[in-house]
Amino acid sequence: MSFESKNPTTGELLGTYPEHSAQEVELRLQNVWDGWKSWSRTPLSERTAFLTRLADLLEQRADQYARVITLEMGKPLGEALGEVKKAAFGARHFAEKGAAYIQPQPIDGTPGRVVYESLGPVLAIMPWNLPFWQVLRFFIPAALVGNTVLVKHAETVQGCALALETLVQDAGGPAGLYVNLSVQVGAVPAIIADPRIRAVTVTGSVRAGRAVAQLAGQHGKKVVLELGGSDPFVVLEDADLAKAVQLGVTSRYSNNAQSCIAAKRFLIAEPIAEAFIKAFVEQASALKVGDPLLPDTKLGPQAREDLRATTERQVADAVAAGGRVLTGGKALDGPGYFYAPTVLIDVPHDAPVAREEFFGPVALVFTFKTEEEAIRLANDTEFGLGAAVWSKDAARANAVASQIEAGAVFINDFVRSDPRAPFGGVKGSGVGRELGELGARELTNAKLVWGT
Repeated sequence: MSFESKNPTTGELLGTYPEHSAQEVELRLQNVWDGWKSWSRTPLSERTAFLTRLADLLEQRADQYARVITLEMGKPLGEALGEVKKAAFGARHFAEKGAAYIQPQPIDGTPGRVVYESLGPVLAIMPWNLPFWQVLRFFIPAALVGNTVLVKHAETVQGCALALETLVQDAGGPAGLYVNLSVQVGAVPAIIADPRIRAVTVTGSVRAGRAVAQLAGQHGKKVVLELGGSDPFVVLEDADLAKAVQLGVTSRYSNNAQSCIAAKRFLIAEPIAEAFIKAFVEQASALKVGDPLLPDTKLGPQAREDLRATTERQVADAVAAGGRVLTGGKALDGPGYFYAPTVLIDVPHDAPVAREEFFGPVALVFTFKTEEEAIRLANDTEFGLGAAVWSKDAARANAVASQIEAGAVFINDFVRSDPRAPFGGVKGSGVGRELGELGARELTNAKLVWGT
């Protein structure tokens, strides 16, 4: 059995990659276990020096890696370049600040202190949509604290998977620090059960994350889950309308509209709804769709043919439920998995499709009369990853933000991850945090040491 990597712009086969046999899986499990025994005892100064070298290589090879990303998953080349540079910034940040994040914490009034030690080898199940950043945002803090990682990357981005493994080796990472794993989903339960795996992290669908969490729970192992979202983008009537539209379009359609933390449900106050919708449709329909290797392309293809089929089904369901298409609403002719940038209105709030996660270039626009209604609609979803609130009145915006059930709320801006700040969700969007001080400590043993 082998995995295929296809260019979603053309449908061209880029490469085939053999699946690891049971014997090869065993070798990799032993590799991360042996690697942990030595890496966890490596001085922190050497681990941070490794992260600096990792950042240097990411910057030096940014163009090379960006092209691999674009060819395998179709995002515009400029955005792929930004993804690699963000990973470099993350590595450099943890190299500089990581030691402070995990320094021992004294307990006032006692002879006790909390020390943050590694857990051991971590199994990571990673997605295709940000094939460098989402792997490295987990790996960088994990390596900082002394963990080793076994990475099952998405089947369609195996070129990125191998490039990441080589990157870590070239940066001076020792054997067993980062080990690539090419297996089918059916092989995962036995790997989770293996006593050499101490924790599991997943970025993916709700179904996949919950299945992994159930397996990990059976074996008493920690999980960190980032499981997608249906982020509300709440625009109150006193918002900066032009900026809200501009950044709303950016949030919805960047990364080919295949991002967990993209704005997906636009909740607009009735007095400004007509103006917002008109401007939003104009900007969305003007996005240049095409070859993501060309510099003027703003929206590339969806990453796989089945993903585009899902978008087509969701739009059809929305229209059948009473929704109206203001622009787009169709797959584009020609090679590749392209779908037109789409705006939908009048979808009933209780329609099943209104509560689904759209992982394609579709914006759903709703209106509201009161703040209370906006908050209710924002929370009327199983997801709770991110949200945005727009108002020129800071106190008002913060009051609304405090009532939205999400792992992050951005005020007068769009949601995005940042290496300096914690990232993660609530409800169906997952558990645990990545990045920032909380993320640095997430996959550690917070050990109490009492006495001197």
